[in-house]
Amino acid sequence: MALAAAPFAAQAETWNIYGWQNHSWEFVDEDHSGRSYDRIQSNAGNIGFAASMDAGNGISVNVQCEQFTYYNHFAGGTGWCNRNSKIGLSHPQMGEIMFATWLLPYNEGVAQWVDPFYDAGADSHTSIMGSVGANTIFYNTGDFDFQASASGPGTGLSGAEFNYAVAGYDTGFNRRQENIIQYWSPNWNGFVFRFAWTAGIRDETAAPAGTGDIDPVIRSSSLAYTNGPFWGAVTWQDHEDWTAASVGEMNSSDAESFRVAGRYIHDLGDGVSIQISAMWEDLEYEFNNVTSVDAAMAAFGYSNFGSSYSLLNNAGNAIGATAAMQNPVDDDDIKAQKTLALVRDLFFTKASDSNAYTADSNLAGTWTDVAALFENADTAVMDNPLTGVDESEGGCAATDACTDLTQNVVDNTALMAAVMSLDAARGTKNDDGTLDEPADASESNARAQYDLLVSRARAAAEEAAGSTPAASAAANRAAMTAGQNVKIERDAWMVSGKIKFGGPIDFRFSYMDADDLEVSCASCSGDWDETAADAWNVGVFYTMPGGTELRLTYSEVDNDDNGTYGQGISGTGLGSPGAEIEMFAVGIVHWFD
Repeated sequence: MALAAAPFAAQAETWNIYGWQNHSWEFVDEDHSGRSYDRIQSNAGNIGFAASMDAGNGISVNVQCEQFTYYNHFAGGTGWCNRNSKIGLSHPQMGEIMFATWLLPYNEGVAQWVDPFYDAGADSHTSIMGSVGANTIFYNTGDFDFQASASGPGTGLSGAEFNYAVAGYDTGFNRRQENIIQYWSPNWNGFVFRFAWTAGIRDETAAPAGTGDIDPVIRSSSLAYTNGPFWGAVTWQDHEDWTAASVGEMNSSDAESFRVAGRYIHDLGDGVSIQISAMWEDLEYEFNNVTSVDAAMAAFGYSNFGSSYSLLNNAGNAIGATAAMQNPVDDDDIKAQKTLALVRDLFFTKASDSNAYTADSNLAGTWTDVAALFENADTAVMDNPLTGVDESEGGCAATDACTDLTQNVVDNTALMAAVMSLDAARGTKNDDGTLDEPADASESNARAQYDLLVSRARAAAEEAAGSTPAASAAANRAAMTAGQNVKIERDAWMVSGKIKFGGPIDFRFSYMDADDLEVSCASCSGDWDETAADAWNVGVFYTMPGGTELRLTYSEVDNDDNGTYGQGISGTGLGSPGAEIEMFAVGIVHWFD
């Protein structure tokens, strides 16, 4: 091992061990779950190893291996090089090209300039920016919690704040991405450019719906400019077929986001300064040839879409209501099925060795007239339990007691009287025909028996008429939206700042606002109401010698009734419609290099 390592060591011009620890004691209040609790968060604490070797002709070989370090519930669940890690070639005039697992330029190109809260905790700008709520929280490649990995994403998170490598957790725009090729330009008179794209490891994936293959790829870029106290940037990212491969329910997909950001620092002298930053973004997803609109939205994380968004047909009328039944039945059809045979089957027990019929004990005192029709008989012929006369000897007389089992409430007065008696036994009816809560067990039993009789008679009538059962609203929506294309779009903006007071104390804040989601498809157009959200953070920071900060912060995320945003990279509240999350935190941050 020593001999193998010697050439590397001899050529190394620089090497470095670096990292940070950023820990906070947080007091969280979740209104959606009714929980209030405290927790220790390590906020992406890490350690990294980097080296650069002279390869000749001005070219350097650069290597970096960075990984999470945890002092809390994630301890022991980490692996090597699970954060920004690479091997690359660089030249002062040409820039650097690398193979890497790295934060994509779309977010890395703006994060440290617009987010005064380090982009690493529950108070990160990623709670709103780069996300549309649901499952699109900050994505980090890998699985860093052994216990949580057994349950996986979509099962209440289970503490798996970084376990986002499956399903919808792979669809967000703020992401550290594995399998990328990335280029960094040198500084060209204040301009810096970065571009990254994923290797084709997911090419020729079977289309989740329909036929053929898809070739998922992510492309990400940033262009930044710095001139004295001013900094500005534009970033762009595209996910081709990535959502389709991750969540299914569509034949193909595309997602795209565009950002504009800026920062200005005004120096007032004596260590006093004011920093103001702002960012705006447009973000959209497109789902093509979906199995149904509701199914695609639910797979993406919006399980509440089907119950809160009206879909319209070409005439502008709502679709998805229960369809009208074909060959409907009326009251007379149902009465015709309330027969002695149905009553016998539902409410009487026949002894195996005789024609004796015993009424259900729950009906005692109610069905006296009907019970009399089911008298005992000594005949060996049991095809008509209503009479003791053998039908082979000529049938029975034309009386109620001899009526055959096909007699119904219209033709059999005793049966009609018994049904009316059972109806009355259910309790007193209100003016609108409704019933109050049952007064006793007898009324409760009568209601159950009456409802059973009516439902079975209705079912028999519908079968006899050849009725087609009504489809559910969900089934209708699914059938009428199969094959449609869906587009989700929303704008969001952020403003943040930092005020330095000329001593060890500074004040920081950020505010983010996301508009309602605009959903469009062949059956939908316009805002999905109540899907907006906002978030804000304030904090006081105290800087100590040696690169250490103490901090006291307050953070809040407020969703409208259908909004599903979560809190920073912790994802607290993520996917819970209408969630509101508050957090106080005290923390300590230390850098080493």
